[in-house]
Amino acid sequence: MRAGGGASPRPAPLPAATSATATLLVPASVAMPPPRLAHLRRLLLSLRSAAHHPLAPNPGRPLPGPLHPSLLLLPRAMAGAAHAGVATASAEYEEVLGCLGSLITRKVRADTGNRGNQWELMAKYVQILELEEPIAQLKVVHVAGTKGKGSTCTFAESILRSCGFRTGLFTSPHLMDVRERFRLDGLDISEDKFIRYFWWCWNKLKDKTGNDVPMPAYFRFLALLAFKIFSDEKQVDVAVLEVGLGGKYDATNVVRAPVVCGISSLGYDHMEILGNTLGEIAGEKAGILKKGVPAYTVPQPEEAMSVLMRRASELGVSLQVVQPLDPQKLEDQPLGLHGEHQYMNAGLAVALANTWLEKQGHLDRIHVKHS
Repeated sequence: MRAGGGASPRPAPLPAATSATATLLVPASVAMPPPRLAHLRRLLLSLRSAAHHPLAPNPGRPLPGPLHPSLLLLPRAMAGAAHAGVATASAEYEEVLGCLGSLITRKVRADTGNRGNQWELMAKYVQILELEEPIAQLKVVHVAGTKGKGSTCTFAESILRSCGFRTGLFTSPHLMDVRERFRLDGLDISEDKFIRYFWWCWNKLKDKTGNDVPMPAYFRFLALLAFKIFSDEKQVDVAVLEVGLGGKYDATNVVRAPVVCGISSLGYDHMEILGNTLGEIAGEKAGILKKGVPAYTVPQPEEAMSVLMRRASELGVSLQVVQPLDPQKLEDQPLGLHGEHQYMNAGLAVALANTWLEKQGHLDRIHVKHS
């Protein structure tokens, strides 16, 4: 059963061999059969062999030689099913899931009346967990949108990981296991690590919350947990964050200075929370834009684009519109996700990854075939 927050689950790529100069920007994929038990066993074996393969990446030290043009992309749903098919969760993990379930609440309209469902509480939670400075130190790619934001994040993470960087990826929702939302170097966080970080956050928040400051709601807790994981895992060079819902009042928006922001295709979603018009919805998504932070979007309906451009102008941000990735630039390699719309998401991901590399002084790591 799916747990709330965000759009449908997205595939996530396996680790792949890396090089100092990567020419392939977007992972390739193979068609996957329905998740039968025999297939899941084979998938699990391929997961393990990829993680321990002698050519698996050491992102701090890129491997010599050319990057292989095919980066296997394992659908997240099948990865979760594979994990679920071979191991029974520990009693402690079941207890953790029970605690998480107790935080699920009904979402309400994020407007001036309720201030984004008490948005100011997020700052208090960050303070309780002593995450102000750790969050400020994260090198974040932040992505909002209605359609394609998860795919964009997946592409961007894969590109940066293939360039030799250690990555953290936070997406939503999950299909089989909540740990699917937290990926380190392309793999779901381990159960042991998840439990350890969960109790650290849970106990601190339980000690400091009460009637005036309640425990954070489900998605807010998970976002806080992601920040703790990515900041404590010192090897994480880049954190790619998918907005759960909206943008302005989303839990991920406690990041005050991301390296780069992106807004994928906009449409009518969660209207009971975000608003009844494309303009209102775009205004919520534009809430992730920050002064001085490069920002990209894709072609949008006129009503939505005018709102995005106006907000960018108010912040002094040059919002650049990215066109779909040209299939010819992939040198006959297919995208890792199927569908013509994925070329739009891939184009946005290339722009985000390219800008992250440029801002961090690592543009030499990749040869970007993007005009």
